[in-house]
Amino acid sequence: MKIASRRTPLGDRLCFADVIPHQLIDLQAAYVRRLESKGVHRDDALARSARALSGDLRTLLRAEPTLDTARRLHDWAVAHSDTGVLDEECLWDDRPRLLGSPVGTPTTVWCMLANYPRGPRASGEAPPRPRGMQGCLKAPSAIVGPHDDLRHPAISQSVDPEMELAVVIGRRCRFLDTGNAMTAVAGYLGFCDVGSRDVSDLDNGRMDRGKGFDSYGITGPWFVSADEVPDPHDLYIRQWVNGSVRQDGSTSDMYRSIPEQLTWLTAALTLSPGDLLSTGTPAGHGTVKPKDVVRGEVQGLGVIENTVVPDD
Repeated sequence: MKIASRRTPLGDRLCFADVIPHQLIDLQAAYVRRLESKGVHRDDALARSARALSGDLRTLLRAEPTLDTARRLHDWAVAHSDTGVLDEECLWDDRPRLLGSPVGTPTTVWCMLANYPRGPRASGEAPPRPRGMQGCLKAPSAIVGPHDDLRHPAISQSVDPEMELAVVIGRRCRFLDTGNAMTAVAGYLGFCDVGSRDVSDLDNGRMDRGKGFDSYGITGPWFVSADEVPDPHDLYIRQWVNGSVRQDGSTSDMYRSIPEQLTWLTAALTLSPGDLLSTGTPAGHGTVKPKDVVRGEVQGLGVIENTVVPDD
């Protein structure tokens, strides 16, 4: 199940993606149509839909971490995708620039650092020893959609976008262990973790401000439920800048697995539904400048593409 957030005159609407080509299926409108097909009066159907599916993905996860209502609706929508039942009231054009963050604005965004080798090993070279786990918080205000502009701050000459796999938390959790950590994972999305190393250097090595500029957390294009990602530790990650490959790696190269990361992180932090854990980035990333176009992809999670513009 893939869920996108579409900006509309009605506000941001959760939609099923990748069911009907070039269209997004509005969850609330489809729920109304499903109830009407069962003979429910329209006013009642509208009220029930608002109760069941209003708000952003975080709201849905808080109410139902397993997203069972959305899953049943998704199955119905797939079964009726070519019947004409899902008419224009249920559909939005899949216009990339109108896609928002699939998870809205999370409460906590944690970015892992140094979780991949820095480059390919020479033949016969021993694998590097992984460092201790480390990471930093990213300001929630940095989160943007998959095709929004990447804003280049005037105070930085070292804007560095890094393509990563992000984990979406499904339930409130603390003190996870490697045996149960994956039960807290609702799904995944592509995440471009942007940082300004020169700003961090000015701040005595602190990452908060350097990774917290507006647009420095690019998400999407969809939330993909965990059942559609059989092995999150075997996905390719790629990034292009102006059509040239920068990153070409795999989540199989992570030093620390997702359960290990969640165990380590929740020893200190309580995570809530819709929070993000970005799991680190493969080698190859580098700085960008205004007018560059950055394209990123995590296998099975869709493509993000962003134009770098001055942050005036």
